Amino acid sequence: MGNIHWKQYFDKKAEVHGASVKSSDYFNEESFFMQRANTLRWLGSCEGKVILDAGCGVGAFSEPLVEQNTVYGVDFSEKSLEYAAARGLKTLNGDLTALPFEEGMFDVVVCNGVIQLIEQYEDVLRELARVTKPGGTLLVETLNRNSIQRKLLRLLEKDKKFDRMYEMEELRGVFVKYGFEQIEFLNMYHPFKFVTEGSGQGMGANRFSTSFAIKGRKRS
Repeated sequence: MGNIHWKQYFDKKAEVHGASVKSSDYFNEESFFMQRANTLRWLGSCEGKVILDAGCGVGAFSEPLVEQNTVYGVDFSEKSLEYAAARGLKTLNGDLTALPFEEGMFDVVVCNGVIQLIEQYEDVLRELARVTKPGGTLLVETLNRNSIQRKLLRLLEKDKKFDRMYEMEELRGVFVKYGFEQIEFLNMYHPFKFVTEGSGQGMGANRFSTSFAIKGRKRS
């Protein structure tokens, strides 16, 4: 799918499901809220920060961050952004490969469930790195290419349109390339509720995780 088709796809989902997390492509609502709780806990306390939710959709993921932070949301689905704005995000319709923000604007940048939809994913990560301030955090969540369970799920979930999956070491290399250190991983195991944390190196359990998040601190 090209970006135009994805825009139409998510505009339609937002029209059908409104502000519900069903407008995103999580397996179900329980899976979404479980992943959100685990990922935000892992991200750590955020107060008084300027945050970017890149590919924010209807804004459900970053909604808990709005009360104590300034949260911007960028997405190419204008219909989804209507619901994100209602959740308190400062929304912009735009391209993640060419963000309308100055360099180093954000303390925290999160990008969840997005890069598996975008062929030019490294262009996106380079741009997210550009707008992350020195000492700031970039967190990206996506699908695990090496997951045995994911391969089985892909056979069963044929209606899902996930075109790309990633290896943890592949994304670690891109993070390092664009100036990040202290890189860590969070592994998730749908439909199970537990997660594992670590450096990603030598983690045999990651062959069973369906998705993972990677975060790093931008060098000062």
